[in-house]
Amino acid sequence: MLAVLDLSNQLGKLGEGLAAHAGLTTQQWLILLQVAGDPNFHQPDGRAARPSGGVLGSEIALARGVSRASVSTLVAQLLGKRLIRRQPEASDRRRKGLSITAKGRRALARLDASRRLANRVLLAELGGKERAALLRSLHACLRCAAASVAAAPEPRGSTSVSGG
Repeated sequence: MLAVLDLSNQLGKLGEGLAAHAGLTTQQWLILLQVAGDPNFHQPDGRAARPSGGVLGSEIALARGVSRASVSTLVAQLLGKRLIRRQPEASDRRRKGLSITAKGRRALARLDASRRLANRVLLAELGGKERAALLRSLHACLRCAAASVAAAPEPRGSTSVSGG
């Protein structure tokens, strides 16, 4: 467990450095990727994220395992930067889907090469089969961690914090 926490800390630092190149935080970058429909994002049950029609803030919170309030703050920041937009859904005008703007796509494009390079560097010592096995293992760990968090009672006086 400690090795995983140490790895998370190092990856968080790397992510912050990469995101800063586009004037974002890691959490803003993750939300922007999810709104853009990045194929690496999945719902907790393993389904792919919603492909079109805009993603709801509540769907982002569920998929990221964070509070709606955390997502709401990040969405407001991204709206303020004009990287995403909110629009009523056709089936229910009360629901507001989030979609990426052209400016948001440009921000992601600026980060894409750095993201790919970071992945190559992090996985340089692994062959293709090892990378695939690692990815499967990480997804299994994420599912187990999400189930464990969902089943655990929340400590008294605690507040939700954004994951990453």
